[in-house]
Amino acid sequence: MFRFRFRLGLIAVLTLGSVASAGNAETVGVPPAAFAPGQEWSIKSVSHTTAKVIVGRLETWRGKICVNVSIVDVPIPSGMPGAGGVTEIAHIPFDQAALAASVDQLLATRVSPSPSFEVGYKQWQDAKGGVFSISVEKAIEVTLQMVNRREG
Repeated sequence: MFRFRFRLGLIAVLTLGSVASAGNAETVGVPPAAFAPGQEWSIKSVSHTTAKVIVGRLETWRGKICVNVSIVDVPIPSGMPGAGGVTEIAHIPFDQAALAASVDQLLATRVSPSPSFEVGYKQWQDAKGGVFSISVEKAIEVTLQMVNRREG
């Protein structure tokens, strides 16, 4: 399972080029200043999901606030290796407004991101990657589709 999680982090970095500016999110309900490292948030989703966001770092990126997160307990859809189980996206960077529009409830504080968060963060920095400006739900969908294409 670790191999799959690591790939999800790398795939997230690689998919940024195609979705980083795909759509503008509105901040609804969560004040942007509410994010802090160690927070665990539930996400807004059309259907029930166990996926949760854990904030790892905040930083300025091209004049905006970037929130670097791990997404944990991501359900693996049918048709993919490990279907029915869960996986994680070790590191994925979001525009603060997009993330604020995507989260639902603060579930916990002092939660550590994925053990592979720093590896993914470094890959993102080295690649001079972009920042997602789409919803967390959509970012998960895009990332899983990319993994499925590579696995298939």
